[in-house]
Amino acid sequence: MHVLIAFLTAVAGLLYALERVGIDLGWLNPWAWKRRRAWRNQTTGNPVFRIDNPMDAIALLAAATAKIDGDISIEEKEKLKALYQSTFNMTEQDAVQLFGSSIFLLGPGDEVYPNVEKILKPSLEGFTDEQKTLSITLLREVAALGAGATETQRQFVAEVEGVLSQDSGTKNWG
Repeated sequence: MHVLIAFLTAVAGLLYALERVGIDLGWLNPWAWKRRRAWRNQTTGNPVFRIDNPMDAIALLAAATAKIDGDISIEEKEKLKALYQSTFNMTEQDAVQLFGSSIFLLGPGDEVYPNVEKILKPSLEGFTDEQKTLSITLLREVAALGAGATETQRQFVAEVEGVLSQDSGTKNWG
């Protein structure tokens, strides 16, 4: 027992001496390490995977549907904004802001297209059955913009439809 007490005293003395010299030992604290790790994961991750508002998630997926086969033309942008206004019951200025933020979050889309379930997961329980139906209708209308829906767009919409059909919610748009 006296050996254990001597060992612990030596370790404590060594840690105290290192701290007095100026060596920071704060990284040894497991609670601080957990907080730093959680903060780093929150700030360095893609914000697309933390969208918890169903309207924002569907607006992002609508922009992704329009952009999946290339850039969006001016006519498609205007039609997409009009679809945002009619589907989400918002003003023109709000639709423009929603479109801009959706395109910004989408970026090149490399992380969005293969991860539909991961994108919808935080907001999935906020969807009502009516919202799910309206969301699929919106995505189909977006896919039909321009020259009609391509096979890639149809597959993407089908994937979103599959994810939305997994769960039920109780909230409304707004």
